[in-house]
Amino acid sequence: MRGKAVEGGDAVHVSEHREAANFAPMERFVVSARKYRPATFATVVGQEHVTGTLMNAIRTGHVAQAFLFTGPRGVGKTTCARILARTLNCENRNEDLTTCGQCPSCKTFEEGHSLNIFELDAASNNSVDDIRNLIQQVQIAPQIGTKKVYIIDEVHMLSPAAFNAFLKTLEEPPAYAIFILATTEKHKILPTILSRCQVFDFRRITVKDIAGHLADIAAKEGITAEAKALHVIARKADGGLRDALSIFDQLASYGGDRLTYADVLKNLNVLDQERYFTVTDHLLAGDAPGALVVFNDILFEGFDAHLFVAGLARHFRDLLVSQDARTIPLLEVSEEMGQRYAEQAKAVPRGLLVEGLAQLGTVDARYKSSREPRLLVELALVQLAMGSDAGAAAPATAAVEKKSPDPAVGSPAAVSSHAQAGVAEPAGPITAAPSATAPAAPARPAKRMAGSVSILQHLAPAKPPGTDLADQPGEQPAGQATGLPGRDLNLALLLKAWNDHAQSLLQQGKSSMHATLVANKPEITGPASVAFTIVNSVQENYMREEKPMLLGHLRRALGIPGLELDVIKQEATNIRPRYTAKDRFLIMAEKNPALFKLREDLDLDLGQ
Repeated sequence: MRGKAVEGGDAVHVSEHREAANFAPMERFVVSARKYRPATFATVVGQEHVTGTLMNAIRTGHVAQAFLFTGPRGVGKTTCARILARTLNCENRNEDLTTCGQCPSCKTFEEGHSLNIFELDAASNNSVDDIRNLIQQVQIAPQIGTKKVYIIDEVHMLSPAAFNAFLKTLEEPPAYAIFILATTEKHKILPTILSRCQVFDFRRITVKDIAGHLADIAAKEGITAEAKALHVIARKADGGLRDALSIFDQLASYGGDRLTYADVLKNLNVLDQERYFTVTDHLLAGDAPGALVVFNDILFEGFDAHLFVAGLARHFRDLLVSQDARTIPLLEVSEEMGQRYAEQAKAVPRGLLVEGLAQLGTVDARYKSSREPRLLVELALVQLAMGSDAGAAAPATAAVEKKSPDPAVGSPAAVSSHAQAGVAEPAGPITAAPSATAPAAPARPAKRMAGSVSILQHLAPAKPPGTDLADQPGEQPAGQATGLPGRDLNLALLLKAWNDHAQSLLQQGKSSMHATLVANKPEITGPASVAFTIVNSVQENYMREEKPMLLGHLRRALGIPGLELDVIKQEATNIRPRYTAKDRFLIMAEKNPALFKLREDLDLDLGQ
C-alpha cells in the first residue's frame, strides 16, 4: 500500500511539474509597429517634407508655439510629434539633431514617465472641463528641461465649446509651452484653430517606401521574404505604414521564418496578378468564353466579384501608365512585375484600356444595387471582348476608307449592300488601292445572327423605299450637310427626357409647371418636330415661360439640334379642375368664414 501511495504521489508531482513547465510565462511579444517605431527624424519613412522643415526650425530656433499634423492613419503623425518633443527637451543634442539618451529628460522619456511631455486623447477628453484642466496645467513651468510639450491626438473630436475655450491659450501660451495637435480629419477643425497653428500635411507613404521598410525589418527579424510578397502587403496597406506592419506580423506568425508570395495571397484574400494578365489576353484575342471561364474559376475559389472588378480596373490602369515612359513612375509594382506589365502593354491597344476603365467604373457603381451582379460583370467582359474583336478588324479596312472619302462610292460596306440588295453597280470599276508596302488584310465577317439589325442600323435615318446611297452620289447623309437630325425621333427616349425635365422642375419647387408637363404626353409629329397639347390659358402661360429651357433640354438629351416643339391649345371639356392648396382653402372658407380668422391667428402659409 505504501509503495503504491508513493508511486501515486510521484506521478502527481511529475504531472504538476509538467503543467508548470507548459504554463511558464513566455517572453513578451512587441508588435513591429512599436518595436521599430522611429526614434529620430532620419528614420521616419516617406515624410521628408515634414521632417526636413522641423529639423531646420530646430537648428534656427524658429520653433512655432502650435503645430497641426494632419493626414491619413498610420503615416507617422504621432511619431513625429514625439520625436519633436523629445528633441526639444534634450539637453545635449547631437549635430544631426539626435538625442543624447543620457540627460534626465531623455531618460524619463524612455522610461515612459516624462514630466515635460504630455499626451492627451481628445476622443475621451473632449469637454470644456478637460480643456480647463489643461489650461491650468500649462501655467506650471517645467521642472526639468526648458519646454513643456502637449501632444493632443484626434483633436477633431473636441467639442466646439472646447475648441473655443482653447483658443486663447493656443494663441498666447507661455514661452515654455508648445502644442502639437494631430488629426485625420482636418476639415472638422475650426478655422480659428487652423489660423493659430503651423499645418503639416502628411502624405500617404508610397508602395516602394513601405516595401523597402518591410524588407529591412524582415532582415532584422531573420525572415526570408519575397519581394513580390512585400509589394502585395504594401499595396494592401494603402499608404499606411502601421497597417503594413500589422499585416506583416500576422503573416510572419503564419509562415514562420519564410514569407512567400503564395502565403500572402492566401491570407490576405488577394487575387493573383496573373489572373488579370490572363483575362486581358482573352479580351485582347476577342475570346469572351475564355474570359468568362477565368472569372468563373475566381468565383469558385471564393473571391468576391466586386473585388475582381476593382482589381481588373487597377490592372488596366497599370497597363495604361506602362505605355508611356513619362507615366512609368506611377506604376507601383516590383521590378519583376513591372517587366510583365511592359510586355503586355505593348500588345494592348490604348482604346481597349480606356473603354475597359469606363465600363468597369460603371459596373463598380452599379454593382451593389444590381440584382444580378455576376451577370453585370460577365456582360462587361463580353462587351470588352467584342470591342477588341471589332478593333482588330478596323485596321484592315482603314486604308480602304481613307481612299474613299465618299461613303457611297468605293466603301466595302456599300459594295456588299449593292450585292445583297441586287442593285446594279455604278459604271466604272470600284477599286480600293491597297497600300504600296503591304496588301490590306481581309476584313473579318461580322459576328451577327442572320436577320438581326445592328445598333448603328437602328439609329441611322430611314430612307425612302427604292433609294440607295449609290443612286444619289451627291446627297450627304442626314444630319451633316442638310441640317436634319442625325437620327429618327424615338418615343421612349422622348418620354424619358420629358419626364427628367419635369422631375427637375419639381425639385426646384416649380410644382405647377411640373403638373403641366405630366398632365399630358408629347407626341411625335415629324422627323424633327414634337407637339404638346394644353387645355387652358394657365398652362399656356407656363409653357410660354418654360418652353426655351424645355426645348434646349430635349435637343441635348436626344442629340437633335434642329428639334422643334409646337404647343397646341385645346379647350378641355368635362375635365375636373386641378385645385391647389390655396384653391381648396378658398372653397372651404366660402362655406365657413371662420377659417379666415383661424388663418390670421395662426399665421398660416397656404403655399402655391
